[in-house]
Amino acid sequence: MKSLLMTFVLCIVHLAAISQDKYRLLVITGGHGFEKVPFYNMMDSLGNFSYDRIEQPKANELIASPDIDRYNALVFYDMNDSITPVQKQAYLRLLQKGKAMVFLHHSLVSYQNWDEFQRIIGGKYYEKATLVNGNSVKSSYQHDVIIPVKIENPAHPVTKGLADFEIYDEVYGNFLTQPTIRPLLSTTHPGSSKYIAWTNPFGRCEVLFIQLGHGPEAFGNSNYRKLLRQGIEWSIRRHR
Repeated sequence: MKSLLMTFVLCIVHLAAISQDKYRLLVITGGHGFEKVPFYNMMDSLGNFSYDRIEQPKANELIASPDIDRYNALVFYDMNDSITPVQKQAYLRLLQKGKAMVFLHHSLVSYQNWDEFQRIIGGKYYEKATLVNGNSVKSSYQHDVIIPVKIENPAHPVTKGLADFEIYDEVYGNFLTQPTIRPLLSTTHPGSSKYIAWTNPFGRCEVLFIQLGHGPEAFGNSNYRKLLRQGIEWSIRRHR
């Protein structure tokens, strides 16, 4: 009886220790201004995560170093266009190893001249008019609009428990998506492309992209916070 009781106690202690463990994130910014206090208040609110902050171009130097293995997931909120061949290979190695990567909002605009990046993230925002399959494509944006958000896949762990909602945020229009994406959110806003969150397979990874998240109104939106928290948790568990 005593041995059973001791085993039970040890199990409880072990489970408590597991519950206190925090996933370690690297939050990557740089290349685009944002309101830091509400953004990091949102990150602090998400729960079972600790995180380090780093800005570009230092982030890409870290990604190309062995120290990147300390992190369970990389959360990109940058808009960067400078990357070396060595750093590109580092991204690809991490994706082949199965490193969790979550890309937010203006990270879609990064690496305009690195074609592989759009295959990683699942889409591309074209800053300049570009000929694509015989058509000229130039993307657009619109600040401070109310966006109707439809849950495309309510059974997915990222969107579980969420119902359709509205958010005051920024839309991107006329950006292109890869045929490989698996949509999570869509919108009918006339200034936006249809799909605004998705997962995209690349290497051994299922990359997550969420287009929402421009400013304090979005950072404070409870639906957005739930989406982001569940997205990071799913991404880490998916790639453990």
